[in-house]
Amino acid sequence: MDNRNGLLIRIADMNDIKSLSRLYEEFFKYNSSQQPFSCAEAEENGDYPQSVIEGTTGDIFVSEIDNVIVGFIHLEEDKTDPFPCVVQRKFTRIIDLYIKPEYRKNGIGKLLIEKAKEWSVNRKHDYLELMVLDNNEIGKNFYKKENFVTTSNTMRYIL
Repeated sequence: MDNRNGLLIRIADMNDIKSLSRLYEEFFKYNSSQQPFSCAEAEENGDYPQSVIEGTTGDIFVSEIDNVIVGFIHLEEDKTDPFPCVVQRKFTRIIDLYIKPEYRKNGIGKLLIEKAKEWSVNRKHDYLELMVLDNNEIGKNFYKKENFVTTSNTMRYIL
């Protein structure tokens, strides 16, 4: 649990599924506006956040102000492919990070990234990794400010 200036950051629980589902729908809509070829608006019935909450390999941290969830970060344990030519590493994959637009630029994203770093260190992971949509300039700029570096690019040829 983290509580700074009225902001609470904590691990999500089953009571958060409805709020998380609504936030995921906003996230899906945002992603579809950024990259409509790959991302679509969708309904979230709660199955996805519930599977993470009940699972053993990841967590969702929520940011809460006045008992209202305004953002989240979904973290999962991962490891490099087991090929002899690949250095074996355990790492944290940031699956999703979303903050309601009216709460952005208040340090919430930075605090969620700090929580991800703590989570990763506690699991003795070597690094954090994420994917950001190429058109998401806001996201890319945020991650650069948080000292993330590009290590590869996914390229696609559309048929």
